[in-house]
Amino acid sequence: MRIKIEPGTQSGKILRLRGKGLKDINGYGSGDQLIYINVWTPKKLTRDEKAKLESLRASPNFQPHPDAGEKGFFERMKEYFG
Repeated sequence: MRIKIEPGTQSGKILRLRGKGLKDINGYGSGDQLIYINVWTPKKLTRDEKAKLESLRASPNFQPHPDAGEKGFFERMKEYFG
């Protein structure tokens, strides 16, 4: 199965695919599949790769804004199970 992850999706986000999880033991349908997004960051970069990343540092799109509408863990869980 392939899923599309929208641009800007942050590490730690949980995607819920309704009805795509494990089958019920009694055969009454399927559960939901939860996908935890984990963004991998390389530990070693070449000089060229590092220079490219450094050139993006000043861009407003690469400045973190943790208080700009980000939801905490419990708020996200309420959305999925609420």
